[in-house]
Amino acid sequence: MSPVPPPAAGGTDGPAPASGPASGGTDGPADEHGTVLRPWPRRPKRLATAVVEDLIDRIVGGDLPEGGPLPIEPVLCELFGVSRTVIREAVKSLEAMRLVTAQQGQGTRIRRSDEWDLLNPVVLAASVRHDAELAILEDMVATRRALEAQMASRAAARSGPEDLQRITAAFELLVAEEHDPARYLRADLEFHDAIMVASGNRLGRAVVRTINAEAYRSLRYIGDTSVKDCQDSTAEHRLIHDRVRAGDAEGAARAMDDHIQRSWLHRRPPRPERPER
Repeated sequence: MSPVPPPAAGGTDGPAPASGPASGGTDGPADEHGTVLRPWPRRPKRLATAVVEDLIDRIVGGDLPEGGPLPIEPVLCELFGVSRTVIREAVKSLEAMRLVTAQQGQGTRIRRSDEWDLLNPVVLAASVRHDAELAILEDMVATRRALEAQMASRAAARSGPEDLQRITAAFELLVAEEHDPARYLRADLEFHDAIMVASGNRLGRAVVRTINAEAYRSLRYIGDTSVKDCQDSTAEHRLIHDRVRAGDAEGAARAMDDHIQRSWLHRRPPRPERPER
């Protein structure tokens, strides 16, 4: 492997090596084990952030396997055409997201996936993209069921007149948008959010909103919604609305849990078939 040139004086990103992505070649550098890494196709302005996003995608996608080493600094510098300063900043970000761990004398290694910070939006987004088995989407649904059922129960038990007015207004918007699935989806999120706000559980709401922000970008999660689907969903939302307004904490929790589960089972894509060995 050719040596990596030093960073440009006074800069933080340095020039791209002649053998790296900036040269237009198709072969990337090899790590210390001889594995050739695909080159970076672009050189964005916010280098450290973009390097982090690319490395996250490689880790979550399995290009850099769990338990294995993160390529050493010179290899990463050549791969991305950036300086050691940028790479060190990127690695620190990966450590903060619990994707890698630095060990004295052993270099930096990829953590097991069950240690990753899945509430980090970039890590979660990459996990959804690479979720071939639907495992992450299933976990998202299970988390929503647990948290939103509890929050519906609390909303029923503690909602005041203003909370109930906000929930009813959100439900009426749902009814009004039944014939436009795209607009209905936004109204659906607002209805659920109104109940979460009424529950007073700020942390639970933050977790659900983080999950939804990534889940609703996935066509596999939202499915192909029809007007009939919207009308069926409204009937389920009506039951949640009525149980909350009646102060029925147990009924509200049960209605919310049933709604989230039934909606997912209805739109969940079939699991990919595993090839026979």
